[in-house]
Amino acid sequence: MKPVLTFPKADHYAFFYEEAHLMLVSWQRDDKKELYRIAGQQGETLQLDYPGELYTERVMELISRIFFITVQEETQEKAYALGAFFSLRDQGYAVYYEREKTSHSQLVFFRVAEEADGYGLQVVEDEAEQNLVVNEIEQRYGSFLHIH
Repeated sequence: MKPVLTFPKADHYAFFYEEAHLMLVSWQRDDKKELYRIAGQQGETLQLDYPGELYTERVMELISRIFFITVQEETQEKAYALGAFFSLRDQGYAVYYEREKTSHSQLVFFRVAEEADGYGLQVVEDEAEQNLVVNEIEQRYGSFLHIH
């Protein structure tokens, strides 16, 4: 017997960490977060696998402060969740999607920088770097995110 588990009182966020497809399960009541690897999918059912304690600690150390962000745009604040983290030329980048939109969400990205108390985000202002990052996002995740 293979049990099917549901967590109705938890929020679920799928994202990529480099090439690994992961799921963050977050219980707001206890501020507890767990990380699973998405091992497969059959219809609406995902097969999750525990990636191990060392891997989980390493990923959570990096993403814990940058997973959820709020960005002040021209007329409003928008809440974003991490969609992908990847390294390019020894530099980390984080790609975000709007938390409230279910389709055609605007993607935004930032450079990830190590800070005294963890990791933070920096705006990518250089146009050449922006183009490099956009091309990398399209190459790595374009077919999954339906980017063209």
